[in-house]
Amino acid sequence: MRGVAHVPRGVPLVVALLLLGACTQANPVEARVSNPIRQNSVNASVGNIRLLATRVEAPDDDLHLKNGNVGLFVTLANDGTSGDRLVGVSTVYARSVVYRVGDGPEAPIAVVIPPTGVASMQYPGGPHLELVDLKVDLAGSRFIPVTFRFENNGSLAMNVFVEGFGFPTVSPPTPSS
Repeated sequence: MRGVAHVPRGVPLVVALLLLGACTQANPVEARVSNPIRQNSVNASVGNIRLLATRVEAPDDDLHLKNGNVGLFVTLANDGTSGDRLVGVSTVYARSVVYRVGDGPEAPIAVVIPPTGVASMQYPGGPHLELVDLKVDLAGSRFIPVTFRFENNGSLAMNVFVEGFGFPTVSPPTPSS
């Protein structure tokens, strides 16, 4: 007579739970679209200074054109007990970087960051940095190297994201037929 193999009682239950879990796990792309979290938004830091939500303005037409100007937005947070100043910003992709309030005149960069405080340059209509006279066409969804120089905390080179396309997708749109 043949012997019948018995499966322990808990094994089918464990297999069923694993299969159910695999079927109900969220698609990571869908999760990013429905809940776009930037983690802690700290892009970089040097000394006591943190650069938050650093980005180049999203182009309206998918491209920032050569010889044009474009906004560079950042919030500077000082975790130290003494103040500092942002005294310079540069990139190989623009002739210069200037400080501007709204559509006002260009000004030299001398942004005061108070002790345990912040300096926000996040809005086109308010104080912000601006890349002047772009040397190349800059497409969205790319990174460009930018160097920030602080009076007391030194320099920091980082890649800054050029916001892309203006579409609410995580990838370029699919052409329709």
